Amino acid sequence: MKKKFIYLCLLVTIVLLGCFGKEKENEEVVKTNEEKVITIAEKAEIKTLDPQNTVDSASLSVIQMINQRLFKIDNNGNIIPEIAEEATKVDEKTTLIKIKKDLFFSNGEPVTVDDVLFSLNRAKESPRMTQDFYMIESFEKVDDSTIKVKTFYEAGNLLHKLASMGASIMSKKALEENETNIVGSGMFKLKEWVAGDRLVLERNTYFKDANSNIKEIVIKFIPEANSRMIMLETGEVDIAESLLPLDFQKISKEGDKFVSVEMQSSSNMFIGFDLRDKHLADKRVRQAIAYAINNEDIVDSIYNGSATVATSPIPKITTGHNENSNPYTQNIEKAKELLAEAGYADGFNIVLNVNEDNQRVDTAVVIQDNLKAIGINVEIKTYQWASYVAFVENPAQEKGMFLMAWNIANDDPDELLYPLYHSSQIDAHTNVVFYKNEEFDNLISKARETTDKEKRIELYKKAQDIIQEELPHYAILYPMQNFAYKKSIKGIEVSKRGYFNFQNTIVE
Repeated sequence: MKKKFIYLCLLVTIVLLGCFGKEKENEEVVKTNEEKVITIAEKAEIKTLDPQNTVDSASLSVIQMINQRLFKIDNNGNIIPEIAEEATKVDEKTTLIKIKKDLFFSNGEPVTVDDVLFSLNRAKESPRMTQDFYMIESFEKVDDSTIKVKTFYEAGNLLHKLASMGASIMSKKALEENETNIVGSGMFKLKEWVAGDRLVLERNTYFKDANSNIKEIVIKFIPEANSRMIMLETGEVDIAESLLPLDFQKISKEGDKFVSVEMQSSSNMFIGFDLRDKHLADKRVRQAIAYAINNEDIVDSIYNGSATVATSPIPKITTGHNENSNPYTQNIEKAKELLAEAGYADGFNIVLNVNEDNQRVDTAVVIQDNLKAIGINVEIKTYQWASYVAFVENPAQEKGMFLMAWNIANDDPDELLYPLYHSSQIDAHTNVVFYKNEEFDNLISKARETTDKEKRIELYKKAQDIIQEELPHYAILYPMQNFAYKKSIKGIEVSKRGYFNFQNTIVE
């Protein structure tokens, strides 16, 4: 009996241990599958969630998480169907696009051909989107799964334009009920937006094309780069974007805690010149300013080498970049000579506007010092990002000089050259410097109607030569983009433009 009792006790103990082990195992499974919230420190507040009413990168980085397009472009330049299932070219001016079935908006409504037509026609009619929809004659419904796209001429980059953020597909019903209610079919939807503080996105439960345990994303608007760094180190945020070069180098050494990523961007940083200004209207003054600036010093001292000196408005990693397009290396004597020819031998006073980004403000200070050497006295004015975008885009606002950047999303020079410099875009408020040049306009228009890729590139290179000579903008550098995040986050994908894709992200 004694032996039996001991045996039973051992048996019960083994069973209990086995159950306890299973409970522990189940706990681990629950922990692994637990939904997570991640917090991002972003340098600028978004302006809007309407993809057809903005071109600023801060807004678009959030918009692309909420909305899908017919197509998207991957980092290798491949065109990937998103809402579209396939595209069939009927003739030179006609393309049929079939829509995927069983796609849903974040409000549970199905994505229909009517939603697609509504969104694309809304974009076509938007003054801000003319640079992407200039070739479109019409969008027509063929049946409940197909639309017909008719163009004025054979457009070799049609699918690229349908992959632009302005071509986002939104719920017709939601927008007709409230024109500010942007409901998309992307991975996330808007939960909360506290102006000046944060924006919260929550998971769209109807989005099935994801393998991620992220249930919410909190985006904090933190203009100070030093603050973003501290918040990452203290654990207040999980991801920090646009760190200062020295901070990025420091965080990169903490490989046991953080993952750091630095990559070339499809962006250029430039000085814009308001050509209505009596001083800046003279090309020789703009060229003098370019010759006075030490771009190499800005790249080395402020960007700590995390940028490349610009040689044209089109970034190096973009197809069609013109490496040999009239660069301006610092030449103070040449700058003074040009100013004297323009009638400003004694210089003048002018304002340089900039948003409250550390590196851009520091760049403005270097420019201020450089221009002082040729008699131009610069007053620097800083703005919060959303206010700055509104200031730059306001046609009634005298801007003097301003620092800004432009990103190219789909590897097409037209994305920058047309909206920034074509005279037709003055009314669209993207050609904010009021630049007009008939030869340039003709080159861009011809490139748009040329299907031969090499011929198009040659036309765009000639257009870059004109910009580098006329200098409505002066491209200073091509910045690298960086971000760092906690090592517990796995599977983050990022586009050339710096946009995050969390579809395959797991937070451990």
